[in-house]
Amino acid sequence: MGVPRATALSAVVFVLVLAGAAGSAWGVKAADGPTPARPVQALKGRPKPAPVTAGDRGTTYHALESEVVRATTRFADAVATASRTPDGHLATRLTDLAGNEMVGFQVHRVDAETDSLDYTTPGRQTRHAARRAGLRPTLDWGNQQAYSLWKDRDGLDRGALEWQDTLMRPAGARRRDVDSDAVQADVEWPGGFTGTVTKKVATHASYADGRQTTGPVYVGRLKRDGIEVGSSQWWPKEQAFAWSFPGLTEGYVNVARLQGAGGWPLTPDMAWINTQNMAFYRFHTLANSRTASSGRGGGWLAKLGGLVSPRLLANEPGCDGLHWMDQSIYRPCCDTHDLCYRAQTPACSSSSWWRWWDSWQCDACNFDVVYCFATGGGHVYYRFP
Repeated sequence: MGVPRATALSAVVFVLVLAGAAGSAWGVKAADGPTPARPVQALKGRPKPAPVTAGDRGTTYHALESEVVRATTRFADAVATASRTPDGHLATRLTDLAGNEMVGFQVHRVDAETDSLDYTTPGRQTRHAARRAGLRPTLDWGNQQAYSLWKDRDGLDRGALEWQDTLMRPAGARRRDVDSDAVQADVEWPGGFTGTVTKKVATHASYADGRQTTGPVYVGRLKRDGIEVGSSQWWPKEQAFAWSFPGLTEGYVNVARLQGAGGWPLTPDMAWINTQNMAFYRFHTLANSRTASSGRGGGWLAKLGGLVSPRLLANEPGCDGLHWMDQSIYRPCCDTHDLCYRAQTPACSSSSWWRWWDSWQCDACNFDVVYCFATGGGHVYYRFP
């Protein structure tokens, strides 16, 4: 049994205030008076999505991640479990392999712009700090931060803290790759969905030249009510990601296939793989259900016509704008269509559906995405090995 929380964690509470980028380096921002009226700034068009950063992976990624109710990260020497509280806060519990609690870490939402972090561990002083600008706390990040602070426990009282990428570390501490320290990541979604990503060493046929190659691989599996509905693999040595969701989508992308789109916008990790797997299942299941509803009472031509109807799929997130990989979430049919449109820019846009009276160059992209949805995307990518 673990030591009772009342005695083991009563020593100190380490509070880090996440002020905004304009906040002071220490302490909490004081309350201001009434906000003066300001003119509305006009925009000439819709701004492009912000680029992916180490702390922000885009709207779609964080929307999917916000639905996770529990995330567990297993390390060689500890286990971190994070969950969302009923009031929207994030709470992480770090234990040793025997289940004894070592660290408590919480993210509290103060207001729309300010969060606070509570870090509890025996024998530490209370400290306050501002967060790194652009950081969007997630359950997986809470697990990594709790584990990193526990590993840094001997240096927390020796000086100031600094942000190293997304992690708070003692100033001058040697860089640490917490993600590489993890051996497994598990997430739980509503509706009986669970995701698991494990790291191992395996051999496969290279996506570049077909030769047998051995190296580390991250294997992700998505289940619903205990039954697997799809899986994926990330091979970091050759920057290749492959997936198979029977009846929905299968294929792979690597550096060569992403070269025309600027390459990978991020480095996939366990949290991204779990989120991407849910995106595959969610968006392709939605596309299939809308295909079925649009084709009722008609033949195959009516079904294909329904697929490209703006009310059904043309406005599907990822198909109505030129945002390859939607900042970080990959969608085969939509993203291929976006890339095709971008090659025709400025002639093609979200209003270019079936403009045969002008040119067929956009319609070729539209025919391709229709066929992609109708066939699950298999014609665009090679089959999963």
